[in-house]
Amino acid sequence: AWEPDELVGIADWLDRNGMVVGAGWATHAHYDHVLWHPRFGAAPRWATTAAATYASGHCASLVAGLGPDWPRDLAPLVGAVTGWDGDEVPWDGPLVRVVRHSAHCPGHSALWVERAEVLIAGDMLSDIEIPLPDSEGISGYLRGLRLLEPWVRRARVLVPGHGRVAVRGEADSPESRLALDLAYLSDPARATGDPRLRNAPEWLLDQHERNTSWIR
Repeated sequence: AWEPDELVGIADWLDRNGMVVGAGWATHAHYDHVLWHPRFGAAPRWATTAAATYASGHCASLVAGLGPDWPRDLAPLVGAVTGWDGDEVPWDGPLVRVVRHSAHCPGHSALWVERAEVLIAGDMLSDIEIPLPDSEGISGYLRGLRLLEPWVRRARVLVPGHGRVAVRGEADSPESRLALDLAYLSDPARATGDPRLRNAPEWLLDQHERNTSWIR
């Protein structure tokens, strides 16, 4: 969710179900992943130290990325996260492990919810977006996928930052997402049949062209 009404919708859902936010975690410091709403409460908000450092130094640009109509009362909450480089989320809830890597961007992380066997992948393993490497290029992205692989293979449910969840036992499973990304990255120039490129928006096609340039 990264529209104000979507944040309100989450708050409404929490209220309807009698749920209270115990902690927040930003998988990385891109503007659509560091949002908050006052109705979520005053729970601590965490990110890796690298992501939190970036967010604190780029607050204005993060808010600008949300567009001129972003509510002024929500702007101070954008990117207001605290750095944490422990192996587990520091809260009183169920065990949630932190998997750190820099595949999509510096300071990126995923969360492994142990009891539920759920992998929250951030901007990785999407059914609608091809891999989006940052400065580490394809080799760095592959390292990130390899770090995630043991958790992908254990996952009952995979939650990407964009797109649909993947469920074990279905055709679109966590392992099939991993296989799709690995196949794409083996040679992006030959990945024209990747379903995520069909009717893709211009920005994603531009990223695909950038990916092919990494191996030229």
